[in-house]
Amino acid sequence: MWGLRWLCVLAMFLSTPLVWAGNKDDRSEQKIVASGVTTNTTTAAVAVPIGAKSFYGQVVGTGAVTQTQAIFGDIDNDAANGILLCTLTLSGTTRTQDACPVVEAAFSYYYVTTTNTTGTSATGAIYAMY
Repeated sequence: MWGLRWLCVLAMFLSTPLVWAGNKDDRSEQKIVASGVTTNTTTAAVAVPIGAKSFYGQVVGTGAVTQTQAIFGDIDNDAANGILLCTLTLSGTTRTQDACPVVEAAFSYYYVTTTNTTGTSATGAIYAMY
């Protein structure tokens, strides 16, 4: 009788980490690198948490829209002379988006240079997902 009780207690004890692990929120987080970008410009540099990350870019507007988004990593926050990590060439109707492959390099700051922004009300945004 005691053997069965101890077996049940042991089973409950061993299954507890599985219960808590199932309640953990495993979704990725995101940080806005730039938003509301309607012109060809260089955005302000922003800090993004260390670790593997991907950059997601989009452009929305009315009709045909385009925007090229060059994402840079940098050691300071001057938004200049950074290392090009990825270029997203976005082109579509009303909305288009793409993402960079995962970036493992850890930079202190990230910024974006946009070019080829065209289309009625074309507005770009770039997010870091980690």
